[in-house]
Amino acid sequence: MKTVDYDQADPLGVLHLNLVSLGYSLTPERVALIRQLDVRPFPFFAIYAIEDDIVAGQVGVYRLQVVTTHGLEAVGGACAVCTHPAFSGRGIATRLMEEAHERMRAAGLRFSTLGTARHRAAYALYRRLGYEDVYTVRTTMARRVGVRSDTRLRAERLGADQLDLTDDVFKRAAAGRLGFAWRHTGFIPMMASTGDIDAEAVWLLWDGDAPVGYAIAQPSEQVLMVSNLLLVEGADAAEAIAAMARALAVAYMSVRIDHESVATSLRQAGYPPAQPEWGVFMMKPLTPEVTVEEARSLLAIGTERFLISDIDVT
Repeated sequence: MKTVDYDQADPLGVLHLNLVSLGYSLTPERVALIRQLDVRPFPFFAIYAIEDDIVAGQVGVYRLQVVTTHGLEAVGGACAVCTHPAFSGRGIATRLMEEAHERMRAAGLRFSTLGTARHRAAYALYRRLGYEDVYTVRTTMARRVGVRSDTRLRAERLGADQLDLTDDVFKRAAAGRLGFAWRHTGFIPMMASTGDIDAEAVWLLWDGDAPVGYAIAQPSEQVLMVSNLLLVEGADAAEAIAAMARALAVAYMSVRIDHESVATSLRQAGYPPAQPEWGVFMMKPLTPEVTVEEARSLLAIGTERFLISDIDVT
């Protein structure tokens, strides 16, 4: 097996690998756009395994800024890990992950992170490589007629030319928080430009003339699927969901819960208690001087101060 960076790999082979393994169109044009707009990828972008002149495996490598109790710190982010079906079972993903860890260490990073699902085959691989679960995604679901629907908030679907309005909301909502509480300016517009979120799914929540939160939510049949909700202090999560549900006239709401304040608000409004999903955020120490328990403390994982969302993790 030969290991190369993105620029040494056949871009058509990379695209084919991603389509077959992840259903993701990683075209050369998309890579160029990500490199132009996103500050998080390493310069080499991703590591590839080449077998018999075929792109047989991939690991993307990001540098993620997190806020700790000691200030800003960069951690590694492994992403888009996949192996071509023709080469499964040969240890390719293991070797690529180990190479990614070496490059993270060489860059001075103390932790590697990733987001995955516990039912995926890769989850067992990550556990063997020393990753530990530190945060499990939870969701709740309710009928609209069965929960409190009064709200003073107004939900506005943002167009692509208004996505920068989310920057100020994020800064206000993330103030004093830890974890993924730092983003470069224009983060959500960047994610929409690269195709990682749908611009039509981004909502701004207003209390009178003041924006008090944003959400990433889309209707699916009669279900409002809320994958991301961030509110400034004092704004109520149940009212935010009610405002979007009213705008779309849906019959059901499914909400990802990232913070206990959201869970509390929804329970008080009549939603069932949030239940764990398959999604999980994992961390691995890259040096013997640190532990996952230290990471939990640095980021206040398990408390309301820990800020995380599906669009921040890799």
